[in-house]
Amino acid sequence: MKRLLRFANCNPSFLFFLFACLFVISWTGCAKHPKGKEKPTAEEEFLESSPLPSRGAFNPDFDVDYSPFKDQTIYFAFDSSAIPATERGKIEKIAQWMNEHPGDSILLAGHCDERGTEEYNRGLGERRAIAVREYLVGLGVAPERIHTISYGKDRPAAIGHTEADYAKNRRVEIGLIRK
Repeated sequence: MKRLLRFANCNPSFLFFLFACLFVISWTGCAKHPKGKEKPTAEEEFLESSPLPSRGAFNPDFDVDYSPFKDQTIYFAFDSSAIPATERGKIEKIAQWMNEHPGDSILLAGHCDERGTEEYNRGLGERRAIAVREYLVGLGVAPERIHTISYGKDRPAAIGHTEADYAKNRRVEIGLIRK
């Protein structure tokens, strides 16, 4: 160790090399979150959720009709559950419909594109569905009438590997519960 210190005192280029190595090591230690696990935006981070209703006595594969709200599918940016301003009008139409049909309930199905792990995409799909749910609750829809589910990347709307295909798959579909 004494030799190293003596060498460092005599050789300024060694000190420069040493500090450069320390800088690189500290810089890589502060890297972003692991791939597929980006830090949530401020809007997503503080999203408070009202209590979710029980799943109820319906089967999401057979008792849900997505056709009445096909034009109200909400699309999201990559790796985000923040509702884009351009999609909020669709949610407002759904809230209006829900207020006109007080006996009906809906299922919000969150989806993702194929990028990311299975677990991450399930969580992101659920965060998207809950974001839409909370927006609807904020518009006066009773929370017990809104159910959520996440399919992650399992049910793509578009099969393909282009950005256009990915954009179609980052969505929340609204289904009318028929049971």
